[in-house]
Amino acid sequence: MKIAYLINDMYGIGGTIRTVANQAAALAARHEVEIVSVFRHRDEPALPVPPGVALRPLVDVRDHDGSTGVGGRPLYEGSERAGLPPVLFPPEDSRGSTHSRLTDDRLEQYLSTTDADVVVGTRPGLNVVIARCAPDRVVKVGQEHLTYEQHSGSLRRVMAEEYPGLDAFVTVTEADARTYARNMPLPGVRVLSIPNSVPAPPFTTNGHNSRTIVSAGRLAPSKRHDLLVKAFASLAEEYPDWTLRIYGRGDRRKTLARLVGSLGLHDRVWLMGPHTHVEEAWAQGAFAAVTSSEEPFGMTIVEAMRSGLPVVSTDCPHGPASIIRDQEDGFLVPNKSVQGIAEGMSRLMADDRLRQRMSAAALADSERFDPANVVRLHEGLFSDLAGTPLTASDVAPPVPVPAPRTEPPVSCRVRAGGDGLVTLSFTDPPDLVELVRPGQRVTLAPDWRGQVVVDPARERLAAVTWEVTRVDGDAITPVRDLEIHQQGYPLAPKRTPELSLVIPTRSAKGGLLLHVRRSAHHAEVEHVEVAEGLITVQGRVLGHDEADARARMVVRLRNSPRTLREFSSPVAIGGLFTAVIDPAAVVRGRHGDSETWEMRLVLSNGTECSVGRHLPGVVGYKKIIEYPAQDVRPARGPGSRVRPYYTVNDRLGLRTSPLAPTVEVEDVRVRATARGDRLRFAVRLTDALPEGVAAAVEVVRGSDAGQRYPLDVEGRLLTGTPPLLARPEYTGTDGLRATWQVRLLVGPAGALSRIGAGSVLGHTARRWNHGPYVRSVTASPLANGDLKVTVADVHLWSAINRRLR
Repeated sequence: MKIAYLINDMYGIGGTIRTVANQAAALAARHEVEIVSVFRHRDEPALPVPPGVALRPLVDVRDHDGSTGVGGRPLYEGSERAGLPPVLFPPEDSRGSTHSRLTDDRLEQYLSTTDADVVVGTRPGLNVVIARCAPDRVVKVGQEHLTYEQHSGSLRRVMAEEYPGLDAFVTVTEADARTYARNMPLPGVRVLSIPNSVPAPPFTTNGHNSRTIVSAGRLAPSKRHDLLVKAFASLAEEYPDWTLRIYGRGDRRKTLARLVGSLGLHDRVWLMGPHTHVEEAWAQGAFAAVTSSEEPFGMTIVEAMRSGLPVVSTDCPHGPASIIRDQEDGFLVPNKSVQGIAEGMSRLMADDRLRQRMSAAALADSERFDPANVVRLHEGLFSDLAGTPLTASDVAPPVPVPAPRTEPPVSCRVRAGGDGLVTLSFTDPPDLVELVRPGQRVTLAPDWRGQVVVDPARERLAAVTWEVTRVDGDAITPVRDLEIHQQGYPLAPKRTPELSLVIPTRSAKGGLLLHVRRSAHHAEVEHVEVAEGLITVQGRVLGHDEADARARMVVRLRNSPRTLREFSSPVAIGGLFTAVIDPAAVVRGRHGDSETWEMRLVLSNGTECSVGRHLPGVVGYKKIIEYPAQDVRPARGPGSRVRPYYTVNDRLGLRTSPLAPTVEVEDVRVRATARGDRLRFAVRLTDALPEGVAAAVEVVRGSDAGQRYPLDVEGRLLTGTPPLLARPEYTGTDGLRATWQVRLLVGPAGALSRIGAGSVLGHTARRWNHGPYVRSVTASPLANGDLKVTVADVHLWSAINRRLR
């Protein structure tokens, strides 16, 4: 058979995308499979398309120029049809705003011409499209990747009306299938459940040596990562050597980052961002945590279990209880309960033997979700609906335990061990391997097994990022088809004598990168705290067990090494150090500058140690950890903001930036100029601004939104005439009325900050404009400190009549 999957966007990252890829890979062994993606927003899919599976995009959105049509719809491919709302795709679907008459055209054209025997939709809107216009010769199957309750009432009404045009409707849990059968009878449609499948990962773990909890999934409200963070916070003091890593992208990232900061967990809870090969993340964990308030299935649960991790999950509708065997391969805890989540995690954090026992159970129990098992259910359904029953030789055999991997091996396996070395194992060994950085190449030869061991000390590799290429004759190509296994991470500082590590990652294009971390003397950062006007750094000096009461932390200006500050940083027995840095001392005499400062721990014998975070086997802390800033305000002039940060090489440093002076707005007057074609602002402050401070007015809403216009500074007075009335639609107009929301800004040039005007009194200024009109300008404060500025032309006689009344 030829089977086609219709998906909204195969080029991103998400549960539906992974599910479609898994189903397509399993079916492609015996059938022709095609994935049809409505949209294409990047050159290559973020998740690899399985070998032997065709990918066909319908609408290319990569080169959109910003032009829009009805309802702000982007004119993709420059087509006017893209600017019209869809008719075929139901607007009630949550993706309805992204669809258009152009997507309708492409979908209808594809369905009318396809030679597929079976077409499978993967979201309600696409299921409706298939039901409405797929020809009768095609078997029409709708898949549900959410639940009945997660759809709006208006969408469910469309589904109830159109789904009878399908041949089958498939949910991922039996509970959801029963809900549909009860609430949405579909006569003549086969309604059933088939679980999602997850292939066996390339390697598994038992979580014995790790103290890392891993969570992965979209950072969305329903995933309730906030409950997970709060539960971990309640356990952090009891289990000081445990950390939590949360993988994924989404609109809740900033909210979660603020929560992590408010709990002081910057060094214990890391927002890692998305991972295109999440099985590599699972392998570094001790167990997994899933805290969704609703979960249609729970792909991440199965993925974690297939990697050998027990799972602590909320017992939410519908998926977790159909996957986890409570108390055997994980824990089901009360939904939306911080205490319940904490209790489940605590049981696993406290008991190594329990984690190992549950790890083995998770591996065995999750075999039922192997694609080779699940594909038998899909094949049986498709063949029955097509009227072509499969023979015994056509059907995939049941998977033994453990299941063999069916996909071809990667060309390069990368293993990073606890010794700091990296081993590259090639299935088709190259002639040579080259490590490349600007201006330098290091050449290595594979041994008789096709392996290359990268030892940063032996090769004297610089502590930078190296690109890995393979040399085959005259051809030099990046190493791309790979899997990465960081065995033994994170490393324990007290058992690591010196810093000499290679941490493998992928580039944005999927190529192998090796991040070398080397230092003859190194102080590993474990905790940074910004509180009560000070910055405290704690950690351990590698390979140093003696106490050193006279050690000091040297903070050195990067572009002027002779400019430095020193702070006491005593080292205790065992190498533990504590440095307390006074931000006011760092910026003394340098207020108003944007600068970066390096940090070095200097022992009493003169030994200088690098300071950074490397042993967890993670790169890019600059994007993962954001420490709070400490504000330093002098008696006069602009102040400075001092923030600890990680450099591109994960060394700890300080960054300073100008801080706007603290002033308040006493009065604001806005009036029309004599000709009536401009507005003049006059802002009086409570205190005079120091020299070197600039001011501006920013348009937040209204015409010219986003524009900033400078104001002149004369002591306490800010004045200026921004051209808000210069637009053609405002000139020569009788009865003009326009409104803006504006924001007042002051501070050092390039670092302006908002000053609130919420406490000023509203004021209206009137000026004769033209003919019988008076131009009225009203400036009134808003609750958030901005100003609402309204310009209105009032007819003279109307104004007089209102006053006489």
